[in-house]
Amino acid sequence: MKQSRVIVFALASALIMWAGSLQAGRQDIPIDRVPKDVIAVLNQYLKILTTSPTLEVCGERVAKIAAGHMLSRSGGISSDVMRFSLKKDYQNAKFYRAPIVITRVVKIENDYDGYGPTLFQGTRYRIWIAKKEGVAGLPAPIPIIKPASGAPKIVTTIGSL
Repeated sequence: MKQSRVIVFALASALIMWAGSLQAGRQDIPIDRVPKDVIAVLNQYLKILTTSPTLEVCGERVAKIAAGHMLSRSGGISSDVMRFSLKKDYQNAKFYRAPIVITRVVKIENDYDGYGPTLFQGTRYRIWIAKKEGVAGLPAPIPIIKPASGAPKIVTTIGSL
């Protein structure tokens, strides 16, 4: 009985330390500490969503500023992302304020998205933007990764638009 308590305590302690390490590089930051090129990509994404005449054109435009799992091995928007996530963002971007109003930013050091040829690494900025007055539901973050060198990229669609 006493030995099982020790084992449970050891496992619980290990789990708490592991969960803490996951949060170590994650922190809310003031909006004015977000790099200008990250804000530029965010604005570009919302502009593409709201000005593209079709979902297909939207996908072609977004592929130029996307990385990670959003892309297929050929470099275009993956078919699953196009049919589901990007389609939802394209249809529902109209519910967000224009020009954008950033409400929260979480910075995550040493993060990545994708696998193999679509792997993209750097500092992830999860940026929440405000919805228009009277629009129900909470906004979801738009994740953008800024690599150590090169341009930042959108790595996930808004998702809950």
